Amino acid sequence: MKVVSLLILALTWVLSASATPAGVSTSHTMPAAMVVALTKENQMPADSFRAIADGVMSWSGGTMAAVVIEDPNGICAIYRYQDGRLDLPFDGVPCRFLGPPTLMSDRKTALPDVVFAVELFVPNRGGMAKHKVAFYYDAEKNAYCESQSLASWYLLGNRALAPDLQDGHCVAGSE
Repeated sequence: MKVVSLLILALTWVLSASATPAGVSTSHTMPAAMVVALTKENQMPADSFRAIADGVMSWSGGTMAAVVIEDPNGICAIYRYQDGRLDLPFDGVPCRFLGPPTLMSDRKTALPDVVFAVELFVPNRGGMAKHKVAFYYDAEKNAYCESQSLASWYLLGNRALAPDLQDGHCVAGSE
């Protein structure tokens, strides 16, 4: 009986750890208002870009999307849309997403960090390198803010030391 109880407890923990946290959702498609803003801002037709599979992440205040722009050079971008404002915190050429964003709870905050893994061309290396783009939730602004310090922390940081989030950039106008 103890073994069964332990197995049930372990299964419950695994299922709860892999579930999307309350207040955050992922999907394949961007909200229509975000698509309209993207086409208007970039003056390109809607069929020239697409969100990657499970690459759209939403919370009560906005949406982030990992977008591939149809171009032979391999352009990838991460857009944020909040309160009718579109923001481009990351783009790269050549670049490719290494999968959907990962929701990370390593820092044990109210909402998880959102980490995108990309392969990006680095000119001084003359080739592609793995890179992370990371966002943390700022409750005062109800916004996800991009932080290179947090990205470095997830890429190779010492988990015993907290990342310095002073470099955070939120959606234009929410700061």
